[in-house]
Amino acid sequence: MNNPARIASQAEHCAKAVANVLVETLIKRKPADRSLSSLYFQHREFGSRDRRLISETLFSTLRWWGWLKNLAPKKFLEAMEKQSENPDLDFPLSQFFLIFSLAWYLEGKNELPPAANVWFEVAGGKRDDIKFLPQDAQTLLRKRYLKPYVNAQLNDLDLIPSWTLNHVNLDKQDQDALLETLQRRPPVWLRLQPDDQEKVIQELKKNDCKAELHPTLENAVRLDFVGGNLKALDSFKKGLFEIQDIASQCVAYICNPKPGQQWWDACAGGGGKTLHLATLMQNKGSVLASDIRTHKLQELKLRARRAQFPNIRYKEWKGKDMPTFKNLFDGVLVDTPCSCSGTWRRNPDLRWTMPENEIPDYAALQAQLLANAANTVKPNGTLVYSTCSMFVDENINIVNDFLQTNQSFELQPFTCPLTQKSTDGTNQIWYWDADCDAMFTAKFVRVN
Repeated sequence: MNNPARIASQAEHCAKAVANVLVETLIKRKPADRSLSSLYFQHREFGSRDRRLISETLFSTLRWWGWLKNLAPKKFLEAMEKQSENPDLDFPLSQFFLIFSLAWYLEGKNELPPAANVWFEVAGGKRDDIKFLPQDAQTLLRKRYLKPYVNAQLNDLDLIPSWTLNHVNLDKQDQDALLETLQRRPPVWLRLQPDDQEKVIQELKKNDCKAELHPTLENAVRLDFVGGNLKALDSFKKGLFEIQDIASQCVAYICNPKPGQQWWDACAGGGGKTLHLATLMQNKGSVLASDIRTHKLQELKLRARRAQFPNIRYKEWKGKDMPTFKNLFDGVLVDTPCSCSGTWRRNPDLRWTMPENEIPDYAALQAQLLANAANTVKPNGTLVYSTCSMFVDENINIVNDFLQTNQSFELQPFTCPLTQKSTDGTNQIWYWDADCDAMFTAKFVRVN
């Protein structure tokens, strides 16, 4: 795209699209990925280049919003504070241009799309004054780069909500690691079926995807660049791989289900862990998948059919006690709804849209779900609790409270599949353990 008029048009239309999604996300508190999907559905005129520009600009802006908000229009920040459904946003779109272009520079790109250069120049910047940051630049260097454009004191802690560190159990060194890794876009992780790895990897390479097997988790593959739609690949349609973060893959390994057993995935959601349990059980025995959202179970049915798992059954569960299931299962997985703070790298909008006062509500729900599901575990059976959260109120505090009120259960030590470290039965995977999401898991055994 070398036509200046076409580039200027793309810059204008894509900037408007990003600004609209920011309104939906930061002001109306709607998930960024859903708002983006809705935008694409309504505007089919956006081509693949436009979509990539919009998506990368949006998520880069959200990732660095803690600093970039200093450049945002005053009316936009006021609307954020009020969470207005009908905000007064009567200001020129060009007031976002500097934000969008600087978001690209902060990501450490070695070149910018033409539209981002247009944004920068319209905002008064001079390309000759810009020095590209290395992709592995530390946050301190990025801060120095941004300082000439922002008339405010920049602090690393501004990149997360002010209350975050009150809810994590980290020393100073790990707090610094948290702040660094949160600002880096995570790779895509796949889980391959054991017998078809080479076929999948070859197809990925043909589609401009750099695929690398993890050294210890044998079926996990890291993708550093996704050249197209993974779900359009023949190997995906045949169920030869699932898109699943490597931290999430660890949960089923910790469950360690055996062929012929009966397992219950009590909060199955989209079913990534359900399918993994069925894989480890070699289609022998059964897995019951439950969720309060029946549309999620319908999605799982399609995924299970594609991957050819006939041993998965489905049942709606609203989180209440299940007397008919008492002492029924060899193993139960309770992957509860949570704050999703463990996905802040992948979903940076959550940092700015989830209020602190929701954490106790999640914790109360998690305690209820764990207690009710525990009644369905056989004597000597396994109970596994997990969240994609890094907050102690949702993790170790839930475990300790559960053990105090449920004398029939004890923690069962295990080795973390990812780090190979021995645990006491509880484990927190952090972003930096494998360039992944954060995931907490606790494993119990019913002793009587």
